[in-house]
Amino acid sequence: MSASRGVVYSLLTVVFVLLLGIAALLMVAYSRHQRLEDTTHDLRRSLDQQDRQIKNLQQRLENCDTVDSVAPIDTSWQLSPRDSKHVVSHN
Repeated sequence: MSASRGVVYSLLTVVFVLLLGIAALLMVAYSRHQRLEDTTHDLRRSLDQQDRQIKNLQQRLENCDTVDSVAPIDTSWQLSPRDSKHVVSHN
């Protein structure tokens, strides 16, 4: 009878240790899931922010008026330093 009690206690101990191991694995899996969920939320927020920035820039480009832009200055009429040797000074 005492041998069967020892076997029962051993089996109960094994079951208890296995339950503790399963609980530990579940806790690790849950914490990983939480981290992945937090990362997913952060990425969604970042993508939403970037999407808003892109839409804002697109709207600014659409609202950009080409008439208001500064025309390039035409400097082709100015003399280059090489041409200035041929200019006669009136001093």
